[in-house]
Amino acid sequence: MQEKIDELVRKYFKEPVYDIESVPFGLTNLTKIITVQDKKYVVRIYNRHTKNVESIKFEANITSYLSKQNLSFTVPVFLNTIAGEQYVQFSDGTLGAIVSFVEGTVPQLSNTYQAEEFGRVVGEISSELSQYEAVEKYEGIPFSNIYELHPLADYKAIASFFEAPPFAIHETDFAFYKEMVASVEQNEHKVLELSRQLVHHDLLIYNLLSKDNRIHGVLDFDFTSIDTSYMEFAISLNHVVQLTNGSWDLTEAFIKGYSQSRKSTYREVNQLQLLTQIYHIAVLHIYIGQHYSGRDIEQNFNYILKQFMTRNEWLNKHHSSITQLLEKYLL
Repeated sequence: MQEKIDELVRKYFKEPVYDIESVPFGLTNLTKIITVQDKKYVVRIYNRHTKNVESIKFEANITSYLSKQNLSFTVPVFLNTIAGEQYVQFSDGTLGAIVSFVEGTVPQLSNTYQAEEFGRVVGEISSELSQYEAVEKYEGIPFSNIYELHPLADYKAIASFFEAPPFAIHETDFAFYKEMVASVEQNEHKVLELSRQLVHHDLLIYNLLSKDNRIHGVLDFDFTSIDTSYMEFAISLNHVVQLTNGSWDLTEAFIKGYSQSRKSTYREVNQLQLLTQIYHIAVLHIYIGQHYSGRDIEQNFNYILKQFMTRNEWLNKHHSSITQLLEKYLL
């Protein structure tokens, strides 16, 4: 892999001398930080199963668009190679790129100020992405297409995975998964009735950078696609509830922050639980695809499945209260 990194860097810099360091993220793609002439950049060599020429151009155009808007945060933008290209294609078909480096540290989520700040950024980027006018036909893959999110995880592959799991999956957990998939499939028409736009799909604190107690950077647009608008809110709200053990104060602060830039409809608010179910199933199916590509997914898969069960139970228990909060701030 070091040879690929060397080849990639030479496509961007003439006779480069660079230092390289690892990063605590990049589970899907190989990601490194390099320093060339005292300036940092991010090197990415993409997973061949999940990144093609269409999707890398799509991501590059989106981040270029966002970088030109008057936003409160920064996004990494794709550098051009010496030849003027946005990416490099290696002889084996793998794609690579170098993007700008954004300073900052992963933000905390331990008080109402931080939760409201997180919500504010999610609302801001959702609002801005709703204005994006595509210059390409490619739209990415919405999370509601649960059997298309990974090329190795179609319906047949997922069925085979559960027929002979590569690791222990508790019978109760599997029964819950099957029940949720059936529910999502039966209610697909409800999702199709909701408004659609460009959605990041991965606005978790691990993909944000904080500077001077403010969120300064938004990263990782790998999963961005046209999808149900409200999906962005559902994913990030789930993250807040997960990280704060269901703190009501921090949940309300997040919703309040989000409401500064985005509002919702009654129809969207009523589908929060359905979208939360779709999100967890989508992530599980992406992990199944990663399993078939040779990755060890046992820990991550079981973690998400348990989180799925916990979140669904939490939404059932607090349905009335969370609906009141959503109506207070978002309608």
